[in-house]
Amino acid sequence: MNTYITINYVLLAIVFTFLFVEGMSAISFIYDRKSLPNVKKYLDPVWGIVGTFVVFFVVNTEVIYPAIMPSIDYMYVFPILLATLLFIGRNVFLIFSEYIWKDSKFSQLMLARIYSLITFIIIIILLSIFISIISGVGTNSTLTGFSTTVFLSNPYILGFIAGTLLIALGLSFVFYKIEKMKFLSPISTIFGLLLFVFSINRLGLNVNYITYVLGAAIALISIFYYATGKARRETVFIAVFLSVISINFLNYGKVFGVDSLTSYLNNSAVSYASILVTVVGGLLLTAMLLFFLYMYRLPNKEQ
Repeated sequence: MNTYITINYVLLAIVFTFLFVEGMSAISFIYDRKSLPNVKKYLDPVWGIVGTFVVFFVVNTEVIYPAIMPSIDYMYVFPILLATLLFIGRNVFLIFSEYIWKDSKFSQLMLARIYSLITFIIIIILLSIFISIISGVGTNSTLTGFSTTVFLSNPYILGFIAGTLLIALGLSFVFYKIEKMKFLSPISTIFGLLLFVFSINRLGLNVNYITYVLGAAIALISIFYYATGKARRETVFIAVFLSVISINFLNYGKVFGVDSLTSYLNNSAVSYASILVTVVGGLLLTAMLLFFLYMYRLPNKEQ
């Protein structure tokens, strides 16, 4: 396995894990208004780091695969720009809901729910770009155009996105210990997993026993919470991270539906330097994230 591709896959798994957690937060804001204080307790100290990890992954990708960027620009320029603008809006409404709502005519919950809606759209856009790049659905043979009609008319694309959101709904009960109608947790999680695995298989992506083991583990997390009311947030983080990275490695080197990612690699000295920057930068970002979480929870310990 190529070291550059492996590091890029790890970064992608981190990004989607954080986005998945934001998706669960957005669902919780919409579904259960009483969850607002608990959700913001974990969301407020990490949302800025999430954006930094996204930028970190994008820059790393540009350095490692410079030859692929023109094709991505041609085909996905509009959804990328839209996601970028929405990402700015997401930050604005999240900040408003935390610091400014007391002096405005809008309630904190209303601002948080606007954030939720924007977050849903961003996640759907990014999931669409990811599955299109890896499967090739919607792209033409010359990689110079993208057909939205072809993409949206594929039922397995819709199944992939819907399955992911259903899993997020099911695990949101676990992550934030939502009691309201918690029987929906295992139902939504299991149905979402079945739809997700079936869809990626029909899209031509590889699955094996690892996929089914991880799927069973995620289902058991949800079932255990429903049966006992107990849950560890760390298990959700780990399960989602391992799931994303397993999809990447089971489809190693696959881009636009074929195994050709290595042909886009930058073999210059810049690639080696990028590893050092990525490792050092990744450690710094992780240290910052842990520090922010520690400082955010410190007042509660003192009280």
